[in-house]
Amino acid sequence: MGNLTIIHFSPLELYPPVQNFIRTMEKNTGENKITVFTTTGTFKELDLFVPFNTAIRIVRLGKSGQGINSFSRLHSYMLFYFGCISHLAIRRPKKILYYETISSFPAWFYRRFFNRTVELFIHYHEYTSPAEYQSGMKLTKLFHRLEKWLYPRAKWVSHTNNYRMELFETDIYPIKITNKQVVPNYPPHAWFKRAKVHVEEPVKVVYTGSLSMDTMYTKEFANWVLAQNGQVTWHVYAYNITPDAKAFLESAGTNNIVLKEGVNYGELPCILQQYDAGVVLYKGHISNYVYNAPNKVFEYCVCGLDVWFPFVMKGTFPYKTVNSYPKVIPVDFSNLKGFNMQDAVNKDRLQFIEPHYFCEEAFECLIADFCK
Repeated sequence: MGNLTIIHFSPLELYPPVQNFIRTMEKNTGENKITVFTTTGTFKELDLFVPFNTAIRIVRLGKSGQGINSFSRLHSYMLFYFGCISHLAIRRPKKILYYETISSFPAWFYRRFFNRTVELFIHYHEYTSPAEYQSGMKLTKLFHRLEKWLYPRAKWVSHTNNYRMELFETDIYPIKITNKQVVPNYPPHAWFKRAKVHVEEPVKVVYTGSLSMDTMYTKEFANWVLAQNGQVTWHVYAYNITPDAKAFLESAGTNNIVLKEGVNYGELPCILQQYDAGVVLYKGHISNYVYNAPNKVFEYCVCGLDVWFPFVMKGTFPYKTVNSYPKVIPVDFSNLKGFNMQDAVNKDRLQFIEPHYFCEEAFECLIADFCK
């Protein structure tokens, strides 16, 4: 039996991939005891994520999110980092997995001053460019400088796709990674539902996740929906939406665009399966969103929906599918007048091919190495 630790500073409830990892790992813990450190979010709509397996314990130290004043934020940072370090020093885990630079400091401190033989696993939900590290939060900038010492000593360093890993390797050169990996953001196999062949009007389109005006094609897509005169409906499930985006969608004054409250991740499959297509709306304002294949792409597909994604998202192009269904179609959201919806939803003479985007397979190697 061994002690394992996962460090994920941001609230688990906002990150489906880490929820999926813990759910998958619950069946493979063996005799290990696993402690997961995270913070509590400021959201009220979402339930706290709770493991089913008692071998996995969630410890929430401090708060993170919107609406926290400077003093409370500083207190949360101190509580989280010193709480994690104290746990590591006392429990002496044999393996640590941390997510993102913001979570790296306790792992670096423990590896540097307490246990030179601890096995470190590092995963990044997002890609952060050197310019973003330089202009971003000073704490993250400092942690990134420190964590570079960990990279060649880590047992595992992963990103969500090959594009991001290649950029990451270029950014940290001449530092070498001895065990680089790619772990995509796939949903559970239980979400699978066969896609429909025939789509009737109105075509039901859905969007899930955070939503904004400046960095997404929210306005462009909403105006296109309204211009279809009832041939399309668009439902938005957002727990994190900017005030201007919320005001804009609510001002549409039509049943064709409906803004709904965000839902717990486990509720999504039952909701998504009611729709025909899911949209991804990132404008690609930074490299992270250009070289991105977001989890919602695979969630839509596995639930039987077609996917409409922006041309600017190079990270999603490897999943482009137009000659079978469910379709994954690049769309010019800056010029939706040229988008032929009838062609997009038409599946005549196309073969159904089951998408194999399941987290159980994606996590297989990571869980095998982390839990053994």
